[in-house]
Amino acid sequence: MVEANREALQQMPFPPGLAEYVDELVKSGQTEQIIALMKMSFLIGIQQGARSHETPAPPPNRIQA
Repeated sequence: MVEANREALQQMPFPPGLAEYVDELVKSGQTEQIIALMKMSFLIGIQQGARSHETPAPPPNRIQA
């Protein structure tokens, strides 16, 4: 997955201080926090993917008198 998206990942900017924050989590052994961050990003990706594949709903039927 990383290899298939390497170019897009390299172009994506990170918020300032994110690398240092993750590095500190790794060094301090906060595995649960790292896994939570990964799960959140995975869920956001799933939502974005689902949103891009939505089919528009047909217009409602009109009632004429």
